[in-house]
Amino acid sequence: MRPAGEISLAINEAVDRLWTPERGPTLRELTGALAAIGVSSAGVRNTVANMKRYGHLVKVRERKVPGRNRPADEYGRPQRQPGAAANDAAFGLSQSLQLWG
Repeated sequence: MRPAGEISLAINEAVDRLWTPERGPTLRELTGALAAIGVSSAGVRNTVANMKRYGHLVKVRERKVPGRNRPADEYGRPQRQPGAAANDAAFGLSQSLQLWG
């Protein structure tokens, strides 16, 4: 698996910084937060779509925002469940064999 790129790392940091239990960052808010470091809106949009596809970001809920007819998606980091580690795709073969016996 490839290491995370600069834009992915910046998006993770922005999500951690902007996320609250009541409100998650929208794509527009992430784009605004990353514009200061020179990341284009297309770069953020494409990277968020890829991170959603691979499970690094999840859609938490939708929120009505001004200037848009449809509700905007709010994003957050996925919550890991402690009992589901053996079913995780990143769980190593050696770790699973250790648990098995």
